Amino acid sequence: MWLVLASITVAILFAWILPVQVKPDGTFVIDWLLASFLAVSRVWWQRAGHRRIADACGTFALVALGGMAGGAIAMLELALHLPLVDGMLRTWDLALGLDGLAITDWLVRQGDWIFALMKPAYNYTILIFFFGLAALSLLGDRVEAWRAAFCFAGTLLTTCLIAILLPAKGLGVWAPAALLDKLPAQAMRTFWPHFDQFYSGANPVLQLQVIDGVVSFPSFHAVTGFLVVAMWRKHLLTLIPAVAWLVFMLLATLPGGGHYLVDLFAGFAVWAAWFALSRHVERVALRATHAAASAIEDDDGQCAQLTSS
Repeated sequence: MWLVLASITVAILFAWILPVQVKPDGTFVIDWLLASFLAVSRVWWQRAGHRRIADACGTFALVALGGMAGGAIAMLELALHLPLVDGMLRTWDLALGLDGLAITDWLVRQGDWIFALMKPAYNYTILIFFFGLAALSLLGDRVEAWRAAFCFAGTLLTTCLIAILLPAKGLGVWAPAALLDKLPAQAMRTFWPHFDQFYSGANPVLQLQVIDGVVSFPSFHAVTGFLVVAMWRKHLLTLIPAVAWLVFMLLATLPGGGHYLVDLFAGFAVWAAWFALSRHVERVALRATHAAASAIEDDDGQCAQLTSS
């Protein structure tokens, strides 16, 4: 809750101080829907037989709110007009011995079959994450469902804050025309119109119903991919397809999102930090629960002795 509120606060602050017009038109239905989900989650939170629905509604609503706030931050921060860092990110890739353009060219030479797998893997990343939230909640695995929601809110806010100082248009800046001609239309450049509107446009308008992420470094697609795999790490039957999907999705971040390889590494680092934090929070909570249970047992034992006496 605090992470989502922090994201909303940052988005409102940017909208207030930057010369950007905000249009909330078209969000009435989604606003009431999310409010209803939050109300249902709160009312049914402790009701036996309804906790799974409460978890599904609560995680969905908070992740959706955090996602909308993060998307707004990602677009609004471009209006700060900080220097682009594409040259630095490209240099980092090459310094590591990695060339995203060479990998993209290799993918092109594999034929249409690999793009047929990469395209849905990339385009439906967020939808797959939301489906996982609902599935875990309805299966009764509330710890992992809420861990995923917690990590989503934290990683998205972190990604957007890092991207404030490191705006970039992505690998497409360096792609030769011959390579772009072999790719699907607008490959590597799908978010450029929104990027240009807020980075160099005279009168940018933030339309809340069409918020689109424009972050290159770190890659939030990579973050979400690792979130999905972590969600299903305890279930072998779902872990295997999740890992296979992750491979094709990460490959698609090059031609699909125009990401540098260091974007993916940074995305992994952001995810790993928040996942480790979630495990720490879990351990602290378990220790507190065990301590409380032990105190209750000690009190019960003392009461029993007094009663016997």
